[in-house]
Amino acid sequence: MTVKGRRAEYRELTRTAVLDAAAALFAAQGFTATTIDDVAGAARVSKGTVYYHFTDKAHLFEAVFRDRQRHLVEAVAAAALRHDRPWPRLTAALDAYLDGTVTDAAHRALLQQAPTALGAERCRELDEQLGLPAVQALMDDLAAAGELTVEPGPMLTRLLFSALCEAAMTAGAAPDPDEARRAAADALRAIMTGLRREPPAAHHE
Repeated sequence: MTVKGRRAEYRELTRTAVLDAAAALFAAQGFTATTIDDVAGAARVSKGTVYYHFTDKAHLFEAVFRDRQRHLVEAVAAAALRHDRPWPRLTAALDAYLDGTVTDAAHRALLQQAPTALGAERCRELDEQLGLPAVQALMDDLAAAGELTVEPGPMLTRLLFSALCEAAMTAGAAPDPDEARRAAADALRAIMTGLRREPPAAHHE
């Protein structure tokens, strides 16, 4: 490996260390209470190194949020791909999403802080960038298999995605997140079942 390649690898490893440290601190003590000095200390780098990679604390939070949401989308996709048929893929994806956003306490904390750290509009933009294509793919999969009573156009997909995000936020903020997660799963399944095409009735001689 060249010197230039080693430097690039070191920068990437350093950036990852800063992201991991920031994610743990944001989850444990909150965005407002966490300082750049805290992150630098936890990552064992200088304050200047943190600022080399991130312009300010909000930029750092957004990078953490993007990174964790990207990993979540990958986990949801992996859960869906364990099934051969479209409907089990959908329910597996819903369960994996709720596990990642509600059952996972650290991710749940990041989601709850995101509107304060980034603003509601920016949160919505990031959610749509990272999650909306995955929801559209699942809906297209169901439509291609003849499982839906309606065409999964952009409006329907956005509405369903909004319901998914709201379920995660509401369940995550509940006094008992585990119980709320189960209620959210039931509600989302009920919504999707309302869009499911009934299989043709069997004909008997």
